[in-house]
Amino acid sequence: GEPRGLPTDEALTWARLAVAAQALGVGLALLDRTVGYVKQRTQFGVPVGSFQAVKHRLADAKIALEFARPLVFGAALTMEPADAAAAKAAACEAAYTTARTALQLHGAIGYTAEYGLSLWLTKARALRTAWGAPEECRALVVSAGDRRR
Repeated sequence: GEPRGLPTDEALTWARLAVAAQALGVGLALLDRTVGYVKQRTQFGVPVGSFQAVKHRLADAKIALEFARPLVFGAALTMEPADAAAAKAAACEAAYTTARTALQLHGAIGYTAEYGLSLWLTKARALRTAWGAPEECRALVVSAGDRRR
């Protein structure tokens, strides 16, 4: 017989799940790299990572990524369009925020081509809008919740 393709909605769900998983990985890699960097970099004779403001920024990034992780795993189990949209919105926003934090905490070296951090930021920015902007994904989650009531 004829090869059967995936329905559009199902393909979109798979794409959003893949983007969410990739964004989560990007965010976690950036966080790990940034934590290592701020432990080594010193200012006023002490590691930058010991500053309260730096710790708070990194903790906020970690919380956002850890909040997104179960949404990604849950969406992989249910394969519901709204679950994949929720996972994508959470993971992409967390990765993008983490990328911006990483760039700020790395300072000028983060902008150098050799260091490659700007490539991660570009990737996080691209993932954020791939297969549906954050607003579009949030709207799908809200409308699915309305239908379930």
